[in-house]
Amino acid sequence: MSSIHPEQIAVILVEPTQPGNIGSTARAMDNMGITDFRLVNPCHYFHPEARMFSMNARYLLHQAKTYENLESALADRQLIIGTTARERDKIKKLTSLHNLEQIISNYPEDIKIALVFGTEQSGLRNEHLDLCNEWIYIPTFGKSSSLNLSQAVVVALYELSKYFGKKPVQTEYEIVPASSASIEGMKTHLFSILEKTGFLHKSSKETVWTSFSDMIGRAKPDERDVRMIRGFFNRIDVTIRRLKKKLP
Repeated sequence: MSSIHPEQIAVILVEPTQPGNIGSTARAMDNMGITDFRLVNPCHYFHPEARMFSMNARYLLHQAKTYENLESALADRQLIIGTTARERDKIKKLTSLHNLEQIISNYPEDIKIALVFGTEQSGLRNEHLDLCNEWIYIPTFGKSSSLNLSQAVVVALYELSKYFGKKPVQTEYEIVPASSASIEGMKTHLFSILEKTGFLHKSSKETVWTSFSDMIGRAKPDERDVRMIRGFFNRIDVTIRRLKKKLP
């Protein structure tokens, strides 16, 4: 990636419960020139408190897009950065915000970025983190390990702004990851096959889904890869149907 531009970035708040945090986030986005604001199952985001904290960024509250679930909010995104305040066993690659360049230097120009934040009480749930392909945390050095939601957004956006127009070191190969919609479609297709073959048991579904999501996040397949893998899956589906027809 030769540079990051504000128009490439979408800020997504998942189930925010405090209107003031939504307003403060809008103000931080306006400071950094970012206008793609997405809210998943938010509280009243045009509440007087939200308007008060947004200051001159009230226009972002007017044009914010709302979604019923995170998957639909991410459908057009390719680089999806989930945020968490703590280490989790299910995340194998958690990057400090201090080392953000390790992430962005692996991606080419024009990639569509989502910066995802969870609810104030508990952050992103595991099913939300499964939709991401990169994960970051903001290091803290005091007694409290987590920041207020809007504070976390400000810090993360400030760190991203350091790379506006910057040319980080390029990796040998550039891979543009497939969109979230393509990735989730492929994952759903795989699990359909696993269920048909009897491989997947109800008790293990969540574990297998998380492991596969982590693997895909690290592999970063592009659209061509996804089409090829879906082609494999389609052939398996056809074979399963043929075998069922032959059964007495």
